Amino acid sequence: MTEGGKYNGSSGLTHSGLGRATSKFSWTEDDEESLRVLKLGGAFGIFMLLAYLAYDQQVLGPDAPGAGLHWLILAATCLLFGLSWTRSFKRRWKFWILLYNAFLIATFILISRATRDPESRFIAIMLCPLATAAFVSWGTRWQFAMALTAVIGYAAGEHFVPIETPFGAYRWMGLVAAVIFAQYTSIFIERYRRRLKKQVEDLEEAARFRQTQIATMAHDIRSPVAALSGYVNLLEEADISAKERTDLLGRIGSTAWNMDLVVSNVLDYYEAQDEAIVTAPVELDPNQVLGDVAEDCALQAQRRRLNLRVEIARLPACKLDGRHFEKIVRNMLAYAIGRTAAGEITLRAGVRNEMLAVEVTDSGPMLSQEQLEALFQRPNRNGDRGAARGLGLYIARAMAEAAGGRTEARFADGRRGLTLVAEFPLEAQATKARTP
Repeated sequence: MTEGGKYNGSSGLTHSGLGRATSKFSWTEDDEESLRVLKLGGAFGIFMLLAYLAYDQQVLGPDAPGAGLHWLILAATCLLFGLSWTRSFKRRWKFWILLYNAFLIATFILISRATRDPESRFIAIMLCPLATAAFVSWGTRWQFAMALTAVIGYAAGEHFVPIETPFGAYRWMGLVAAVIFAQYTSIFIERYRRRLKKQVEDLEEAARFRQTQIATMAHDIRSPVAALSGYVNLLEEADISAKERTDLLGRIGSTAWNMDLVVSNVLDYYEAQDEAIVTAPVELDPNQVLGDVAEDCALQAQRRRLNLRVEIARLPACKLDGRHFEKIVRNMLAYAIGRTAAGEITLRAGVRNEMLAVEVTDSGPMLSQEQLEALFQRPNRNGDRGAARGLGLYIARAMAEAAGGRTEARFADGRRGLTLVAEFPLEAQATKARTP
């Protein structure tokens, strides 16, 4: 876009090789696409003008009134079509198109003065806003300027070059209808283009995120797989002791547990993005689910030399999606286990304000306020390895909100650590998750 300089998209300025700031225009992909459509319309316009001239020459002869002006219009159209490839035209292309249409309207008024034909003048002026609405993607404001130009031009023609006709009122109504139709067409096209652009940006964003998530998942799986292979090779050695064998088996179990959680979360993430998470609530005993999850995660905590303490009051039966409830609690516990190097993790559950509340408190390192607020948000798109664990909390949030509940992260009361909270209504209804 620049010659001998660097483009600055925000300011529209370039810096030349001598260090001087020079003013440059901003040229976007939308402008480029609009110009391509305009060139197509220009070629069609030249073809129609040639057909118009050929008809005049055949029917009225070369000396027909206004023939010279017809040739002038053709020459101006060819000149505009040729200039559309130049940089100077691109700088102010919308203004040049509006000016060309004003010239076209004025010329047809002059032709009507010579021919005393009100029809060609009316048709030409009416077609100008319709043609720009169809072939010139220049936005609603420039289309409105075109509409004003057409109305003012037709009024000037009626005033300065009046031609007696019994259909003057009908022509005015037809012109106004054409102008309004062209304006609404421009509005519709502009909204459609914006919507399409937004959809393309969303698709590109989703594609980039999936690409980084796949890369992250591949990294988080490849390393454990390599570790599993190494552990198995060590187990195959004949001189390994019983204690070392037990330790290796624990490491294998821990690695496989984490791999299963990563893959499951990625699959759930795609469900949340593509279809929204749909719950299937059934009559559920939360005590049984919490007990099973605690037993499974206690083994994982033990492998990391952590203690998992369970404080669960007797909970009433409730209507929840069992798989989602289990996945939410598992992801919160997995996050706490993964970030805690030593100490204790506590799982609590009870009824609070007619809500089933589940809390997971760890003794891990402190987080900043910004990190705390971002815990349950969708992971970033930079492919950081930490996104795998963050994805689990995002899935927990999506599933909790799909059940009509909520999630929260706060600093542990009175001591070092973090508390993750998930709350569910005791009478949850089937809904779809809506998480940004």
